[in-house]
Amino acid sequence: MFSTPPPPGLERVSRPVAPRGGRSRPIPVIPVACRRRTVSIPAGPSVRHDRCGRPLPPCEEIPVLEGFGEALADREYYLPLPSVADPGPRFAPGEVPPGVRGAAQGIWTIWGSPRTGLAEQGWKIHVSARLDRAQHVLDTVAGICFSEGVPFKHLSARLFFLFLHHKHAARAQAGKFCAVYPPDPATARRLLERLRDALDGEEGPYVLTDRRFRDSRTVHYRYGSFGARSRLRADGTREGLVRDGSGHEVVDLRLPAFHLPAGIADPFVEQEEQPHAGPILIRDYEVTRAVRLGNAGGAYQARDRRTGRTVFVKEARAHNGLVFDGTDAQARLRHEYRVLRELHAAAPGVAPEPLDHFTEWEHDFLVTEFVAGQPLVGWLSRSTPLARADRTAESVAAYYEACRGLLAGLDASLERLHAVGYRFGDLSPGNVLVTPSGGVRLVDFEAASALSAAPSGIGTPGFTPPPGLLRTDTDPLLRDRYGMSAVALACLAPFNEMAEHAPANLALLRRDLADVAPPQDLWQRATAFHLTEDRAQDRASDQAPGHDGPYRLPSPAELDADPRGSLTRLAEEVAAGLLETADADRPEWAFPPSPEAFRTNNVCLAYGTAGVVHALHRAGVPVPEEIGERLRRDTLALRDALPPGLLVGSAGIARVLAGLGRLDEAVDLLRDADGHPLTASCGTLAGGRAGVGLGWLALHRLTGEAGHLERAVAAGEALLGIRDLSAALGEHDARGLLHGRSGLALFLHRLARATGEARYLEAGRLLLHQELDRTFPLDDGALSVSDNARLTRAMPYLATGAAGVAAVLTHYVATAPDERCAAALPRLVTGIRVSCATKEAGLYRGLAGLTWFLTGHAELTGTDAARADAVRAATGLLKYAVPYRRGVRFLGAGSQRFTADLSSGGAGVLLALHRLLAGPLLAEPHHVRPRIPAAG
Repeated sequence: MFSTPPPPGLERVSRPVAPRGGRSRPIPVIPVACRRRTVSIPAGPSVRHDRCGRPLPPCEEIPVLEGFGEALADREYYLPLPSVADPGPRFAPGEVPPGVRGAAQGIWTIWGSPRTGLAEQGWKIHVSARLDRAQHVLDTVAGICFSEGVPFKHLSARLFFLFLHHKHAARAQAGKFCAVYPPDPATARRLLERLRDALDGEEGPYVLTDRRFRDSRTVHYRYGSFGARSRLRADGTREGLVRDGSGHEVVDLRLPAFHLPAGIADPFVEQEEQPHAGPILIRDYEVTRAVRLGNAGGAYQARDRRTGRTVFVKEARAHNGLVFDGTDAQARLRHEYRVLRELHAAAPGVAPEPLDHFTEWEHDFLVTEFVAGQPLVGWLSRSTPLARADRTAESVAAYYEACRGLLAGLDASLERLHAVGYRFGDLSPGNVLVTPSGGVRLVDFEAASALSAAPSGIGTPGFTPPPGLLRTDTDPLLRDRYGMSAVALACLAPFNEMAEHAPANLALLRRDLADVAPPQDLWQRATAFHLTEDRAQDRASDQAPGHDGPYRLPSPAELDADPRGSLTRLAEEVAAGLLETADADRPEWAFPPSPEAFRTNNVCLAYGTAGVVHALHRAGVPVPEEIGERLRRDTLALRDALPPGLLVGSAGIARVLAGLGRLDEAVDLLRDADGHPLTASCGTLAGGRAGVGLGWLALHRLTGEAGHLERAVAAGEALLGIRDLSAALGEHDARGLLHGRSGLALFLHRLARATGEARYLEAGRLLLHQELDRTFPLDDGALSVSDNARLTRAMPYLATGAAGVAAVLTHYVATAPDERCAAALPRLVTGIRVSCATKEAGLYRGLAGLTWFLTGHAELTGTDAARADAVRAATGLLKYAVPYRRGVRFLGAGSQRFTADLSSGGAGVLLALHRLLAGPLLAEPHHVRPRIPAAG
């Protein structure tokens, strides 16, 4: 038993997958086609058990669904969740006093006056509810708050409730249904008492940020800001502020654990809980490692103290972890336990052996045998030679043979499962374990169901049959057959979502895999539910070049025969697609952005209108007047709220406006950026001084005005004067172009070129040496870089990774030869060259960014090999293009929706294509003159 009440969940913790030093390959260079984005966080002294404060053993991976809420709002584009057309049944108090009106506030409805008379901070009350009791709970809360004259808010509709309580929701917000804002502690105590009494007998999920009031199952409280104060961060997001007991402003931390600012005491608890000592026990099971943690509950490796056996414990939090049919984590766990028992009796070994199921405190726990191994998603990234610089024909053949063996093992497991009358339902690389002996085991039977019953609605994007197929194919085994084909495709390339949107593009994928040619049997299996090459060509033949219809992508043969013509046409179609999706009157955006636009702003260079306008302008495509005016108007409206930086703030927008001839507005914005407090504290290219300085250099090149160069010099001098560089970089000693030392070095290189001052070049060279100190070798001889000091994963990308570092190194090696930089560059390029089978097409973390770098590198090296690398990467962009009404679109961040922005969408692709097409690389090889030694 727990010595204190059992935890509502365990704190998210993780550890780096591989140590530095080249002994093993860190987390994936090429991400497997999966919706989840892996974030690894090492455990440390501050990582504690939610309730008892006990330090926890680490888990390895935390799945985060990127753009989850924004993808719910629309089938094609990311939108703020509140803009969804039909959020389902609405919540509203049954009785409202005369003259009182509710006001929409995102996914919430707020009653009373949210600003007038509202305290800046204090004890806020959160009330949770079961979905089926939500209306009754709201009526109770509303009646008390109206009678007390206290402002409160509640979730506005059923969809928003499901989103906040979903199994993939953020744990720090989950459980909240109503929030009440008392003006003082006395009122807070009175409200807590009244709500506790009125809701006695009601149940709801535990709000992890809060502490429950006495024995209530629904009433919680925490100390924090009421939304009155916040501050802008350099990345364009905002964070709430609260005054601690000494009156100092501190960040209002919203962790999945109860937290008080220093000097603030809890007046509602009679005795503070004492930190737990000793091991964490769940009945007879001692937790030794957190495997994964989420809103539905945790999964842990544990030891049965009675037998010493290692077991797997899966937790289901009460009334939480919902899916969109309304079922919660406990219902699914109980279903899973029944399924496992029946399967173990009928076909032992096909599923993990169920050992125990019980309810402890309010949570359900399922205990099964512990299946040793690693998820197939991890096995693929660590085992594939397709992304290794030292691959051989033998290693590629051996890998494909290993894939055949794994697929055969899955076939056998599914055959046994089907023979006893069950389907698995959610076959994906995350639900398959590869054992140490090389076998496979199915795990996570949450979506398993009897063949005689309707399939579960749970599924993994890219591995679940699309709705159209589900409507037309009534085979009860369809989900498993489709999943097996999708797993086979994941063995070859991260192309699952793309294959569903544009199956004809599989022919171009196969062309790109020619040098590691997949065997015909694997290829046929991987594409069984999509258009094969023959069918793709049949469909393509209906779209002759002069046909008045969607753009027809070239065949592999056409692409090989005329790469320049194919890429020129692609660039034209990308621009046409950008203009086709433009809407100058749409309130959410002028071009469809990445989800980050709704957390920062929809105007900026990285995610907003400015980035798309920049790409169109650079490519020589006229920007519609109404779009230019929309950019100017939105910028003026947001001017005072913009951060200063290049990517999400004033400096980047200024650069674009200057290119459009709006020089006065550009200068004003850059002056704003110069004087912004964040510029003084942040030095990065993305959000700080280096990016602002780069903006002034751009204006100087455009106008020749000496004053602009003087301001750039001032930015350079300020960077040189920084004493604590780590504090001026991105979080956790960030690496790479956008947030690390490479970005500063790039600005200093350009400043040296503009001023002739060698000391800027020397300072930049020293910064690059520091950046190289933070790279690590891969076991195939390549060199890579991770996001920051907390993560150890090989990143090849432009925004964060090897391509960004190498881009800056290339300039320094070309102009200021340095032995260390020259030696590191080829090893970085080696890793980039083999990383071109990316999941996304985008500029920041996709193939467009690698193309952009390889093009610049080839221009400076001038070798045929470097030229071939750049062209090969650029032609690979074609397989991501999805024909639209006019032109083409690209799946953006997370591969869930189409985006046009610079970071992940069509604008970044256009920029990369323009760089290649405008340069000398597609001329005859002898026209390209060598300038520096070739890398790679």
